[in-house]
Amino acid sequence: MGKDCKILLLNLPSPPNQTLWRENAGGFGTAISINPRWKESSRIPLIPFFPYASSILLNEGYEFKVIDCQRLNLDNDQSVRLVKKVNPDIIFSIISLPSMKNDVKVLDEIKEFVPSVKIVGVGTVCRVLPHEVLLRGKIDVVLRSGYPYIANMIKLIRALQQNRNLKTVEGISFVKNRQIFTTSKPTEMNFNELPKPCYDLIPPDGYETFEDENGERFPYVAVLDSIGCPYNCIYCPYPLGFGRKYTYRPIKLVADEIEELYTRFNIRAFDFRSQAFAYNKKRALEICKELMQRKLDIKWTCESRVDEVNRELLEVMKKAGCRRIHFGVETGDPEILKVAKPGVKLETIEKVFKITKALGIIRQAHIILGWPDDDYRTLENTNKFILKLEPDILNLNFLTPYPGTKMYEIARKNSLILTYDWSKYTSYNIIMRTKSLNASDLYTIKQKMVRDFSKQKLKRLILQKDRPIVKRPQIFVNKAKTLVNRIIFPQF
Repeated sequence: MGKDCKILLLNLPSPPNQTLWRENAGGFGTAISINPRWKESSRIPLIPFFPYASSILLNEGYEFKVIDCQRLNLDNDQSVRLVKKVNPDIIFSIISLPSMKNDVKVLDEIKEFVPSVKIVGVGTVCRVLPHEVLLRGKIDVVLRSGYPYIANMIKLIRALQQNRNLKTVEGISFVKNRQIFTTSKPTEMNFNELPKPCYDLIPPDGYETFEDENGERFPYVAVLDSIGCPYNCIYCPYPLGFGRKYTYRPIKLVADEIEELYTRFNIRAFDFRSQAFAYNKKRALEICKELMQRKLDIKWTCESRVDEVNRELLEVMKKAGCRRIHFGVETGDPEILKVAKPGVKLETIEKVFKITKALGIIRQAHIILGWPDDDYRTLENTNKFILKLEPDILNLNFLTPYPGTKMYEIARKNSLILTYDWSKYTSYNIIMRTKSLNASDLYTIKQKMVRDFSKQKLKRLILQKDRPIVKRPQIFVNKAKTLVNRIIFPQF
């Protein structure tokens, strides 16, 4: 295997009858069941690993291809046949938790057709569960680098090319003679020195779309402005995937990347992938001012804690193009909130939601059901709080005890975990019961929440002052149909 070895960056297909988001949940991934007739490419975002890995390989002069099986709507068999035609020497693929079984199955089938190929797994799952990934199938090596998973790629490729002892490569685990070896902790890439991402081999159009406040949709691209979550939430997988240390890229480089995507690829919407966009308020303001100075007609979304933002910052964010903010509300019960989000008050959440609504920014509330001490009373408090907040978008997830988190240990110690089948860890399945509620109870409660929220939102839609039925009749009809369907079949 020489310098001209063929490298394949492969985004594996979603498991059958599922749509998979590999980036979600700190890189563990989330998934939902879908009708097999649906096409999923418009629902899947472009994963930053691929343009960044492309940049590194291009700079080093390697021959490589990028195949995104999710974007191409390929099933398992189609994916294997396509890779067989490429006949690569080395494959890099992200392994996700709910898709681990299917990911390994597809890679094993590829190995049968291309027996000489070296398969490298990357991602949060490979960092947290390297032995399990290697023991499940025929993956040769897992790269334990942090997000976006590109540190030590070149060192590993060179070692594989030269058939060197892999023990000399830091930050990997590998199989040899049916034995697993783990090398030293990886030296992480300086986030400030990330290479300029390359989109030439993986055009950013055709991926998940972003809906603005008018119901119009735009393809969007994720932008890495900062990384790391300094908070210590016991349930959250972010520190496992992104680290606790908050580091960031130079604002000019971030803005340059946005401007290039805007001018070269006509991308008008962006997702700041920071786990805490406003953790540094001064920096958040500077990003907004830089975008405004460039006078780019863009829309963007971000994720933030409610205690990170204030009216001044939100006003500037709106002027700079912010159209949606993901807020981790988690619960509407004050006692549960002390565990879920220490230091945050329900009053703060309510205040920020009112300000954001007044500014016309879409508010997406993320709620977690099934905390160990959740019962009918606490969950009814959460339901009432949701209706009080009136979020524009509601994301209801069941608490998932991801391996490596404190919640995993708490749930295991208290015998609350119902299954260790990783394919069930989608964030929409019930993985753990509470101390007083079983899985059936939790499903019933969630259905009521979905129904109540959908009724409220349908009423708000009909009574909107801007008369959407007149201005945007088709969008209005589609939204109304969706809400009526959720009232009748509250399954999301």
